[in-house]
Amino acid sequence: MGDEKGIKRRDFLRMTGAAVGIAALGGADFSMAAAKLGKKVERSKLMTTTATFDPVRPEMARAICEAFSRHLGWDAEPYPIDYNQNVQKVIMEHDYDMWLVRFTGSSIRIDPNVFIYKAHHSSQYKKGGYNWAGYNNPELDRLAEEQQSEMDRERRQEIVYKAQEIIHQDQPENVLVNPYMTNAYRTDRLRNLVPQMGEGIGSFWTDVEMEVVQGDGYVRTGATVALKNLNPIAVKDANEFKELRMIYDRLFRISPKGVAEPWAAKSLSVVSPTVIDMTLRQGMRFHDGQEVTAEDIKFTFDYYKTWKAPFFLESLKKIKAIEITGRYSLRFELTSPYAPLIPNLFGSIFILPKHIWKDIPEKVDVEDPLKYPNEKPVGSGPFRFDYWQRGAELKVSAFKEHFHPPKCAGIIRIVYGSHDSMAAAIEKGECDRTRYILKPSLMQDLNKLPNVAGRGYPSHGFYDLSYHTRRPPFDDPAFRRAIAHVLPKGIIKDVILDGQGDPGGSVIAPANEFWHNPSVKPFPRDIEMARRILRKAGYGWDKHGKLHYPPGRGA
Repeated sequence: MGDEKGIKRRDFLRMTGAAVGIAALGGADFSMAAAKLGKKVERSKLMTTTATFDPVRPEMARAICEAFSRHLGWDAEPYPIDYNQNVQKVIMEHDYDMWLVRFTGSSIRIDPNVFIYKAHHSSQYKKGGYNWAGYNNPELDRLAEEQQSEMDRERRQEIVYKAQEIIHQDQPENVLVNPYMTNAYRTDRLRNLVPQMGEGIGSFWTDVEMEVVQGDGYVRTGATVALKNLNPIAVKDANEFKELRMIYDRLFRISPKGVAEPWAAKSLSVVSPTVIDMTLRQGMRFHDGQEVTAEDIKFTFDYYKTWKAPFFLESLKKIKAIEITGRYSLRFELTSPYAPLIPNLFGSIFILPKHIWKDIPEKVDVEDPLKYPNEKPVGSGPFRFDYWQRGAELKVSAFKEHFHPPKCAGIIRIVYGSHDSMAAAIEKGECDRTRYILKPSLMQDLNKLPNVAGRGYPSHGFYDLSYHTRRPPFDDPAFRRAIAHVLPKGIIKDVILDGQGDPGGSVIAPANEFWHNPSVKPFPRDIEMARRILRKAGYGWDKHGKLHYPPGRGA
């Protein structure tokens, strides 16, 4: 790790707070042949969230930009803005240079299709799509499609392995680190929490299984970002999914072991690779008392498809037709075999009550259901909606008539202004648990207190440094491979995350054991290697130590 060895937090803060002069770039490594250089590589911005949402991201961004400047003579600057602005500018507008984001290891991301196809197939470079990097490799496209239709699990694993190798070599993004899900909770108030890979104690299974041993039975759950909407059609980010899945049922749920298991669906029969019969659980009701039937299921799929629900649309294209075969049974016909069908579609789509949504948008004041605020959601899930104070609280209560009723009275999601204030609330007993991440150093401090537990749970999520591969200099794979050798992963893991993670390599994390390709290793930190790659690709440095494009490029 070279100059990363032995760096403590105090040293890191002093180092990244200091200006980096050209003296750091001096020496015989840098070409003085200015006449042979192209244009100077332009300053780039590294967008990320503010410390309010995630305190470690601005620190990571500073360390990364400092490393680029210090070791390569290329100026980059951290650009922390509100999380929701991140999503808008990157995912919706593709207006960015680099983006430091955390892919939460949610249950619906265990199947490799999300990180192979959704995040990297060229067709997914679109407004709202996950391939915001604009990555385009025909061979990867072929493998991403092939793994979708391969129904043999071992043969599909081989294809996924090859795809990981190509993505790693091309570096449309760099997987910086696989962080643990750092959570905290009150041990004197809660018991029987059920951690899940990638979600820690913020899992759905904790929601329905935890018991409250003190107080009014409600679990005060801390968060540091406000919900944007409760519309199950327009849902995009992990925070919305985590709240909506309490209110709305799914046909399948991903178990704590990462396996898709029947939920609203009672059973499923594969008639052929493209024909599936499904039988629903009987006796289910929506929160307003209406029964859940096959009519609601067919309506749900047709409605999401008609209105082009962004998150689900790609999977819905695989559904050719749905036939209602009985009050509680259906037949699904697919356009082609689709391996991620159960975890990525049956296990993620929210069941809608037809008697409510059939009148939207015609009888409400919106033109498009994607814009419908749905401020009083009615689902059939284990929790029913009570109220939502935007920017402050969401309250749901146990739906006792559900076939899997929660063991607590309900959950109150409370938004705190910072990780520090959320940690203070847990210490005082005003907050019972965290749903999402808590800054690792705060988690460790809380773990020293009586009646509080702070834990880091394994995750298949990762901190990701995405590049806009359709903008220079990131449109050059050699440039992306070079800067991968400069990234300060040791500092990120040991100093910024206080050891709560592992250096990242593949987009399929080691925690996701079956799908992870163990031959895909992190790029070693090697400054000389980075310079050699750049020189070989034609880059060079001027007398001030600033990085320039190859001749003829960057004009």
